[in-house]
Amino acid sequence: MENKTTILIAVLVTAAVCIAGSYAAFSGTGNDNQNVSITVTGSTTVQPLMVEFQEEFEQHSNMIINVTGGGSGAGVSSAQNGTADIGMLSRDLKSSETGLIPVVIARDGVVILTDKNAGITNMTLEQLAKIYSGEYTNWSQVGGSNLPINPIIREEGSGTRDCIDTLMATVSGFNTDKFNRYSTQASTGAMLTQVKNVSGAIGYVNLGSLSEIGGSVSAVSVGGVKATPESVLDGTYELSRNLILVTKGDPDDNTAFFLNWILSKQGQAIVEEEGFVPIGPTA
Repeated sequence: MENKTTILIAVLVTAAVCIAGSYAAFSGTGNDNQNVSITVTGSTTVQPLMVEFQEEFEQHSNMIINVTGGGSGAGVSSAQNGTADIGMLSRDLKSSETGLIPVVIARDGVVILTDKNAGITNMTLEQLAKIYSGEYTNWSQVGGSNLPINPIIREEGSGTRDCIDTLMATVSGFNTDKFNRYSTQASTGAMLTQVKNVSGAIGYVNLGSLSEIGGSVSAVSVGGVKATPESVLDGTYELSRNLILVTKGDPDDNTAFFLNWILSKQGQAIVEEEGFVPIGPTA
């Protein structure tokens, strides 16, 4: 999937450069897109990043970008049914999600959070899988405090949940039988708040949320590796994924123009500023 997506990036960039005239339009020397509106829907991981794109892009363009969340699944369905020009996903497309063209805009890591009172700084993927399978129910079973474990999950359709569930599924014996007992949160912000407020909690957020973690919450290493832009980029951090945008078929000229800007140095600099990992040069 990643190889196919890389090819699609190259195709899109080539097409969009022709359309955009090497960004001349964005700099104000050819953009006649008065009152053009682009609707973007999907991943709550990508949403804050997209809002930053929106605010910067609209300062130098006549186009209007409308951004809403709803999760990666909503990004897929909205793009497929035409209610959004662009769908936001914090995972790669599934084989069943046809008719969409993906563009990788950044890399990300899923950060494991725990209640600081759990006394944990590192865990293995196997330990993580056994916690979410319900085999481990007390932090003492993984070398922590004598404190009950309270797993928190994201909703079905969340790209963040899909990433971590897929990796845990590689561990023998992993199952989701007890997931219906766990507190389920519908956004990155809600997950972070819940982990902060629940004793013995464990949850997960995106790398861009690291700056919001503190106080009663710890970000733990996985397999001895911390989640950082460097460890995500070099692949040593296991819980890594692509952040992608999708369109139904080839994007129209205006959408391609916007996507091309996101892949430009200006757009990728925003990716870096927001704590994610850029896929292209930023200066």
